[in-house]
Amino acid sequence: MFRRVLSIMLPIAVVTASQAAASTPANAGAYGCSGSQVGSWAVPLRDLLTGGTYYRSDIKLYYDASTGWNCAVLAKRPGQARYGERTPMAIHLWNSRLADDNVKNNKDSDSGRFKYYAGPVRVYGKNLCIYIHALHGDHTGPEPGYNGQRQVLGVACD
Repeated sequence: MFRRVLSIMLPIAVVTASQAAASTPANAGAYGCSGSQVGSWAVPLRDLLTGGTYYRSDIKLYYDASTGWNCAVLAKRPGQARYGERTPMAIHLWNSRLADDNVKNNKDSDSGRFKYYAGPVRVYGKNLCIYIHALHGDHTGPEPGYNGQRQVLGVACD
C-alpha cells in the first residue's frame, strides 16, 4: 500500500516542484524586461520635516544584447514603508539619438500611482548611451508631488 501511495504522490510532488521553479520569475522577467541587469541606482527621497535622506526605490536598467533594447523600471524596495501602496512614481528613459532624431524607439515614459514599480519603459540602445530620470513620491494622498528623484546620464554606452 505504501509503495502504491508513493508511486502516485512522488510524480505529483516532482511536477509541483518543477512548476514552482518554472514560475519563479527571473530578475528581469519580474518587471517585464528581457536581458541582463546592467545597472541599479537608489533614488533618494528627502524627508520634508527633517531634511534627511532615505531610500525606498531603485532604478533597474536591463539590456538585451540579442535585440539591442534597453528596459528600465523604478521598483519599490520590498519591506519598506509604502510597499504595496499606491504612491506617485515616474520613470523616463531615452537614448542619445533623441536629440538628433526625436522618433519612436528613442524615448519612453511611465508615470502614475503604483504599488510596486513604474515601467517597464524601453528604448533601442545598441551603440547608444542611455539616460534615465526617475521620480518618487512618498505619500498615498491625492496630491501628485514627488519628494525624491534621480537622474542617470550617459550609461550603458556600448
